[in-house]
Amino acid sequence: MKIDVFLTAEEAKRKEIHDSNIVVIDVLRATSVMITAMAHGVSKIHPYESIEEVREASLASSFSILCGERKGLTIHGFDYGNSPLEYQKDNIRGAEMFMTTSNGTRALRNIHGQNNRIWIASFLNLSSMSTFLETEKKDCTILCAGTENQFSLDDALCAGMLIQKLHCYEKSDLALALERLAKNSKNIAESLHAAKHYRYLKSIGLEKDLEFCCTPDQYSLLLEYDPNTNSICSI
Repeated sequence: MKIDVFLTAEEAKRKEIHDSNIVVIDVLRATSVMITAMAHGVSKIHPYESIEEVREASLASSFSILCGERKGLTIHGFDYGNSPLEYQKDNIRGAEMFMTTSNGTRALRNIHGQNNRIWIASFLNLSSMSTFLETEKKDCTILCAGTENQFSLDDALCAGMLIQKLHCYEKSDLALALERLAKNSKNIAESLHAAKHYRYLKSIGLEKDLEFCCTPDQYSLLLEYDPNTNSICSI
């Protein structure tokens, strides 16, 4: 079994992936939000690239919440933004969540290929994700969403920490490099404090989000994305 890494959402658009467990990571903050929302009772999450798609798709649901961001800020007219702390409440239980973000939802929609299973990961469910992958007899591709089609250190560090936990895979050179990055990072927040996207979110007052998203293994959840129904569910 082999493990490889894509560093941006755009890479997934350019290359087909087949017969693989694909793990999508957008630490700051889309996949962290998805995991938190599912842990607090949403029934399904539907990711979209555009604001218009979210508005239109949500009309078919009897209990929908509209969620997302542009430039890190809540979209005008939406119920929630892209802060995981917003989703730690009971009034979302049972809702269908319609979501669009700058990077994470686009990464999911860019995936194409056959015979794949697609998973949602961040620091928040790292051990659950690695435990599952260790039992699989299938190649693994980690897709880091990145930030605006560029490398993002937060996603790369999370990927490296996941790779560190996977012992039964043949690792690509990039996977080995990210594993070494993780081994040299003793504290997640300290390792990311100078990173561009981390600094931007801090500059708009989201320090509590950063602290939350950088705290590993808060949830024991596996989230799977089905591209045929465009929905994410907990399994």
